[in-house]
Amino acid sequence: MIDPNNRPGGPRLVVTCKTANKVQFFDAETLEKTGEIDMPASTHEMVLSADGRQVFASVYGGGIFGRNANPDRRIALIDLERRTLARMIDVGADVAPHGVMLDRDGTLWSTAELGNAVLAIDPVSGDLRSVDTGKAAHWLAVSHEADKVFASCKTSDFVAVIDRRKRTMTGRLPIPDLAEGLCVSPDGRSLFVCAHRSPTLYVFDAIAETLRKTVAIAGGEGKPNQLKRVRVSPDGHFVCVSSLLDNHVAIFDAASMTQIASIATPKGPMGFGFAQDGRHAFLCCHDDAVVLEFDLSSGEITRQFQTASGCEYVIAY
Repeated sequence: MIDPNNRPGGPRLVVTCKTANKVQFFDAETLEKTGEIDMPASTHEMVLSADGRQVFASVYGGGIFGRNANPDRRIALIDLERRTLARMIDVGADVAPHGVMLDRDGTLWSTAELGNAVLAIDPVSGDLRSVDTGKAAHWLAVSHEADKVFASCKTSDFVAVIDRRKRTMTGRLPIPDLAEGLCVSPDGRSLFVCAHRSPTLYVFDAIAETLRKTVAIAGGEGKPNQLKRVRVSPDGHFVCVSSLLDNHVAIFDAASMTQIASIATPKGPMGFGFAQDGRHAFLCCHDDAVVLEFDLSSGEITRQFQTASGCEYVIAY
């Protein structure tokens, strides 16, 4: 069964452009823009719906983590065929929704940054349950193999562990240099967590909640206190890490966790997406408003295209 958060790519692209308050659409073969939506506020992260015809997109509001000006309370549902904003889901308070993931039961999970919580949402009825994480949860990942949701508490030294069915926090995974970006492998067995203060990647057993390996991220300047993101390719073969202040991406072989490539990028590398051919990935470079396409096995940049300002997240569908 395909993990709903690690799907193979498709022939079209959807990109959030958060500072322009837009979502844009592109043809993945020609890289031509095919449409755009004006969003009601700054929109950050996305996840495909179960049928792949829509995306849920977090409407974060103004500002950035720790400096939230006019935080929002909505998650948008975007129709990919019509390229329109279908409706909004109100999460009940101005909590700045950010990371979004979907589980196999159809529950939409979202971080509630200003509520120190993770939300489990029924996207049809809008009913939700809030899970207290104790600190500001920024990003999350779902492991169906472990039946857990993991949330990185960015200004704290742990990842919150949540029982997916009981919807309660059951533990903490220690991250001494503060928890940043995180993801789960497509098979649900491995959890990858980036440190905030150092160029370090932690690899956990998602089921046993034990640390398997600590890996140094080589190639960038290693600046402290920076935004880092990590994703595993849908086939499970590659682990990609972006470091925003270093303007750098590292690619690791997932089996050995050997770093196989180091890429100098335009300013502000952020979210990854994965191409239909299984050999390439896309990277949003937020500050320069450009999306790169690169070869996963070599790190070679093969193409790029401009977007509206503040591109943060990309999905090939």
